[in-house]
Amino acid sequence: MTNVLVLPDRFKNLEQVDNLVASWENVKLAIRPECRNDVCLEKARIALQYNLNDSAINYIWNLTIYDLYKKIVNYGIEYFASAINWDGKPLKNIDDLGEVKDHQVIDGAYALGILPDEAQFFLQQCRGIRNNFSAAHYPMGELDRIEAFNFIKNCIKYVLTYDLPAPGIQIKDLIDRLSLEKLNKGEDINLIIEQQSTRIHGALLHSLFNNFIKQDCNANLKYNIKLVAPKLWGLVDEEVKSGIASKFGSLKAIQGQNEANEALAFLKEVDGVAYIPQGFLDIIFAKHSRFLIDAHFGINNFYTEPNYAKDLHSLGYEVPESAMQIYVKAVLLSFVGNFYGISQNAQEYNEKMLSNLTQSGIRALFHLLGHDAQVVRELSSLALATRIKLLMDVIKEKTLMPEQKRLFDYIVTNPPAVIADGFRKRYASIK
Repeated sequence: MTNVLVLPDRFKNLEQVDNLVASWENVKLAIRPECRNDVCLEKARIALQYNLNDSAINYIWNLTIYDLYKKIVNYGIEYFASAINWDGKPLKNIDDLGEVKDHQVIDGAYALGILPDEAQFFLQQCRGIRNNFSAAHYPMGELDRIEAFNFIKNCIKYVLTYDLPAPGIQIKDLIDRLSLEKLNKGEDINLIIEQQSTRIHGALLHSLFNNFIKQDCNANLKYNIKLVAPKLWGLVDEEVKSGIASKFGSLKAIQGQNEANEALAFLKEVDGVAYIPQGFLDIIFAKHSRFLIDAHFGINNFYTEPNYAKDLHSLGYEVPESAMQIYVKAVLLSFVGNFYGISQNAQEYNEKMLSNLTQSGIRALFHLLGHDAQVVRELSSLALATRIKLLMDVIKEKTLMPEQKRLFDYIVTNPPAVIADGFRKRYASIK
C-alpha cells in the first residue's frame, strides 16, 4: 500500500449507506470478503439495533485491530517488531501481537507503509474515541448514531476495505543471504534495499543492528552489515537514528558490556555516534581518549597508537564539552610523538581530529600548551618542539584569541631549540 489513499471499488457500497441498521448488508459489502462473516460484525449490528453505540464501536475496533494484525503478519512481523523498537517477548505470530498496545499497532503499520498518513491520523483518533466513549472502559459520555457511523466508516475506509498487503522483502531471507559469504562491495543488496518502501528502511536498520550486536553473530553477516548499514543509515529519518542510538544506553545498563561495545561499533560504522545520549557520549569520548594516551606512553606505542587513534577518530568531531580536554590532550600527544619519533600510521587520524577542532577544542589545546605539566614537559624536548611547529600549521586557519595568537606566533617564528627552551622554563614554573 502506498502513502496515497486509493480506495477499492467495494468501498463505494458504504457511500450508499444512510442508515447503519437498515443498510447493514451494504456496510458488509464495503469490507473485504474474508472479513464479512466475522462474529464481531454481527454483534456490532445487534448493538446498533438497540442503540448500544458504545458496544458497537468496540466490536468494530476489535475487528479492525485484528485485521491490522493480519496485515502486519502478511507483510512481515519481524519488520514490525523492529519498527516499534519492541523490547517485550519475541513477536513470532499473530497471537503474540496481542501483547502490543493499539497505538503501537497503528504506528508500526504506518512505519511499514501498510497505512498511509491519513489513515494513521484517523485511526489514532478512533482509538481515542474507543478508549473514552466505548464499552471497553467507563465512558466519558454517550455516542450518538452519527458519531458511531463516522467511527465505523473510518475503520472500514482505512483498514477493513483493503486486501492484505504483499509481503515485504523478508528479513530472514536478507539475513540468510548476508550470512552466506562476504560481499565485495554490497551494491546489489543496497540497490534492493533502496527500492523498498521508505517506510521499511527503519525496520530493516533496526533488524541489522539487532543482529550485529549478538555475541554469536555470523562472521559473514557482521562483515556484510558493515557494508550495507551505512547506506541504510542515510535513508532513514532522525527519529530512527536516535531510536537506535538510544539503545546503547539500555544495553549498557541491562545486557552488559559486550552488547554495548557491539552497539558502539555499529554506530561507528554508520557515523552515528553523535546520536548517543549526551551522558554516554561524555564517557565514551573520555574512555577512548585515555586509551590513546595509555598507548602513547606504553610499550611499542608506534604499533599500538594507530588503532586507538582510529577508534577515537571514528567517534566523530562532535566532542562533548566535558571530554574536550582529555580528547585534545590525547590527540596532541600522539601527534607530537616522543623522543624516539612518531607513530606514523596514527597521523592520518590525528591530523583530521586536530584540523576539525571547534573553538572549544582550540581553547583546550592552548590551555594544555600553557598549563598542563605533562604536555609542557614533553614539549621541552627538541624533537617534539619541531612537531609542535607542524601542529601550528594544521590549525593556522582557526580563529585565535589574542593570548592564543601570541603563543601561536612564538612557536611559528622561533626555531625548535628556542621553543624547547621556552617549554622547559614554563614546565619549571608549573610543575
